[in-house]
Formats: sequence, C-alpha cells, structure tokens
Amino acid sequence: MHKISCVFFFTLASLSLLVSCGSVERDSYVLQPGKDSLVFSLNPQTSVFIKALFPYTDEKGNEFLTFQNNVEPQILVYDMNTQQYVKTIALEKEGADGVGVFCGYYIQSWDEIYIPCMMRHEIDVVDSKGKIRRRIQYSKTVEGKQTLPVLALSFPYAPLSIINKKMYLSQQSPNLRLGSRTVEDSPVTLVLDTISGELNEFSLRFPPIMTSERIQGNTLGSEFDYSQVLNDTNFVYSFFFDEKIKVVSLSGDVLRTVSAKSRYMDQPDLSNQNVDLASLPKILCQIPFYGNLIYDKYRDVYYRFVYPETEVQPHDNAMDIWQLGRSKFSIMILNKEFEVVGETLFPENTYASNHFFIREDGLYLSTSFVKNPNFSDDKLCFRRIELVKQPTN
Repeated sequence: MHKISCVFFFTLASLSLLVSCGSVERDSYVLQPGKDSLVFSLNPQTSVFIKALFPYTDEKGNEFLTFQNNVEPQILVYDMNTQQYVKTIALEKEGADGVGVFCGYYIQSWDEIYIPCMMRHEIDVVDSKGKIRRRIQYSKTVEGKQTLPVLALSFPYAPLSIINKKMYLSQQSPNLRLGSRTVEDSPVTLVLDTISGELNEFSLRFPPIMTSERIQGNTLGSEFDYSQVLNDTNFVYSFFFDEKIKVVSLSGDVLRTVSAKSRYMDQPDLSNQNVDLASLPKILCQIPFYGNLIYDKYRDVYYRFVYPETEVQPHDNAMDIWQLGRSKFSIMILNKEFEVVGETLFPENTYASNHFFIREDGLYLSTSFVKNPNFSDDKLCFRRIELVKQPTN
C-alpha cells in the first residue's frame, strides 16, 4: 500500500511539474510609468481632441510625431526628440487639390501621404505641400458589393497598411445596404490592388454580437468597432464587444481565434441598451468593452486596452471624456502566442488612453486628459510606460 501511494504521489508531482513548465504565468509582466515624458506645445488653432495620431520615421531614421488637427484640415508634424514643431501639411477641402472631409491619414513618405475621403469612395495621395499626386477609387468589390468610406484613425486603431502594392482598408461597421444579411455578409477588411484596381474582401466577418435586424434600429453605433494591427506576417483583430482575438493572413483567411479575457470585465452585454442621442456620450463612457489592440514590435508583445464599467459624474463632460479615452482603463499584455501574461489597471483620470505611440524605449501614453489636475489645452503631454518582468517566486 505504501509503495502504491509513493508511485501515485510521484506521478501526480511529475504531472504538476509538466503542467507548470508548459503554462504561462498571467502576472509575469506589468506596465509601470517611467521617468521620461514628452511635451509638445500646441498653437491656439490646434485641439487636444485628436482622432488620428501616428509616429513616423523617415528614410534617414528621424522620428516624428504627427497628428490630424481637429480644428483645421491639417496634419501637424513635430520632432520626436526635440519636441519642437516642424511643419504643417495643409490640405484643401475643395478645388483641384480638394480632399473634402477626411478622418485619418497614412504617411508613406513626405511625398506620398494617403488621405481617405470620408464622404466618398476615394483615397487621395498628396505631397507635403498638400498637392494631389493621384486619386485612388474603390467603390465596389469583385463580388459586386458597395463599400463604406474608409477611415484611418488611432481610435478605433485601424491604420492603412500597404504591402507589396496592396492596400488594406478597414470597414469599421457592417454595411447596412446588405439588408437582412448585414452582419453575415459584411467584410471587415478590403484588399485593394493598387496596380490593377481590383478590390477583394477578407473572409473575416463581424462577430454575431447583434442580429442583422437589430442593427437596422436604434444602436450605440460602436457595437462593431474593432482594432486592426499588423505584426510581421499577419493581421490581428480585437473587436470591442468580443473577448476573442482573431489572427488573419494577408490573403484574408482566419488562422486563429484566441480568447483573451480581462480580469476586470465580464463578457460585454448589449441586450439592455436603450439609446438616445442625448445620452449616447454618457453611455459610451460607462459601459464595459475592450478597446484598441496595438503591437509592440520591440518587445514582441501586444497591448489590449480594456474599459471596465465606470460611473460618469453629473458634472462631467461625457463627450470630452469619450474623445480622450475614458476615466478608467486597464491594459492587457499578450505575448506572441496571444497568451495573457499581465494586466495593469491604470490610475483613474490620469491618462488620455486614445493617444499613444510606441518607440524603442517603450509605450507612450498621453497625460493630456481633461480630468487630470495638470491638464492644459495648449500642451500635448506623454509619459513613457515601461514593460517590467515580475520576479519569479
């Protein structure tokens, strides 16, 4: 009997060791504020309520912070190291060089800046003086489906990507023109061949969090928002109201579906939302959902923003809070296999989580949040956030 017990104990101990060696500790990493900060001075005609903000490195290795002015049709450029203003790329709304109303952009080079038009199926390519070099049309897919105008924002984070003469265009919501099969038939991403002009669809569809019938009615308008990032070989998607992450090939095939659940949130529930226009900003600032997913190529990890259920105070300006990224949030840390290796809850009313970028020395989060005691509308401020490995016991 004693011999059997020893054998059983040894087997159980070996199995436990094997499991522990093959598993990943959920709290292996944390995100901590570093000592470094960057401050960019804004002129009176520039707003901190920025919808598109992207770093850009030129062919000489010079780093710049660029963002779209929310007041004027401009892209502002600052030197990342000196934090000094460099130039403004001014765009015309009308005329021969008119780009209309736009939300977002993509800088391939100073002579090749892509401007997606918000009101028509067109992407204008301009130089640093705002002169149009060419216009790219994308009205229908090869399957005959009409498309939605493309946005290229930093929230939801879905930048334009150009790979081997193919442009990847996000469709930020299901296409209501598809009627009874709106959700089932709407492609999440389009692939435009810039040589032939052929427009194809990804096989990836929106998650079934809401029926095609219900989406035709009164909704938040953000139920199907998602973040799209490109790693070395594939696209990775985080839908705001779905804990699952999708990994998709460049040809549009779904390769993996991985559950990545936050410890601060249950599965978001949209069943009881009664929406009216006046209460919409407050609702969006309170309900729980997942936010942007961004890829840190220097550390080979992903950061997934999470917005737990939060109460907005009666005196708060909900629209201002929504535009900058909510009062309370956490950031999940996922390794290259999309396993959760950490999650950090950030202090409330401190960071504008919609404004961020990644450099070789870390993740930078904006501290220009309206409820931050140090908030100033004439400065755009960032704090460096370090990825720190926790000591093992």
